[in-house]
Amino acid sequence: MYVCVCNGITEEMLDTAQKQGLSDREILNRLGVGNSCGVCVIDALDNMRSNSLKSQKTSNRKDSKKS
Repeated sequence: MYVCVCNGITEEMLDTAQKQGLSDREILNRLGVGNSCGVCVIDALDNMRSNSLKSQKTSNRKDSKKS
């Protein structure tokens, strides 16, 4: 799904950038999220933070199974 229609940025593009270990600010700057109308910035940040929480929960589950 598109997060930033002005620049054609998708959720998958945000996910890929997060997996590269970039900060939220670096992701927004490199992809150009919010540099046109700016309406998408909050949705993009919400999406990235939601993905971070999901990743942490998955990581915690894997760690607890190893113990």
